[in-house]
Amino acid sequence: MQLTERRSEGLLRVYDVTVPKAELEQQLSAKIAEVQPRVRLNGFRPGKVPVSHIRKVYGPSMMQDIINETVQKSTKEGLEKVNARPASEPTLDLKSDINQVVAGEADLSFELSLEIMPDFEPADIKSIAITRPTAAVTDELVDEELAELAKAQRGFEDKDGAAEDGDALIIDFVGRIDGEAFQGGSAEDAQLVIGSGQFIPGFEEQLLGQGRR
Repeated sequence: MQLTERRSEGLLRVYDVTVPKAELEQQLSAKIAEVQPRVRLNGFRPGKVPVSHIRKVYGPSMMQDIINETVQKSTKEGLEKVNARPASEPTLDLKSDINQVVAGEADLSFELSLEIMPDFEPADIKSIAITRPTAAVTDELVDEELAELAKAQRGFEDKDGAAEDGDALIIDFVGRIDGEAFQGGSAEDAQLVIGSGQFIPGFEEQLLGQGRR
């Protein structure tokens, strides 16, 4: 395996990785020799299938597995070789023609990109001064927030008669622009408290005085 650093910008590192085709071929030959005693094919006695026939039938799929394993292994070994501490998941970009690599006609080449952890010296915690920000809270602000919480948690009872400010209504509505309903402008059984300002200006005022339906 050959690993060459091509770019170094800030924390970004880009490497060119090349695995010679001879190395891949060596791995393929070793894998074929390993499985030969267990291969069973019609027309051959168990364990007696010729290496050339195994290569022809299973070679391409074996080479695909070898390439995948080699990419992962080369990535790991390459980063260890340059003492890179990845801060992100490496990105791989295959540069070779995969069909030629599988056929044993080309080296396996790919680009490895990643961001690394920066080098830094740990600071002495005892030398760090911390300023705690504080906010002055007056009694009036507390009372306002409590009132808002109470208002949000208040309950409602059924009522006969016209709707008034502060009443909660359950309504169905359809919003239209130039006569056409628009997405997100309709609802059914929506609760609206008159005077809450939940809807567009003028909408809630039109509900004042409406009777129960």
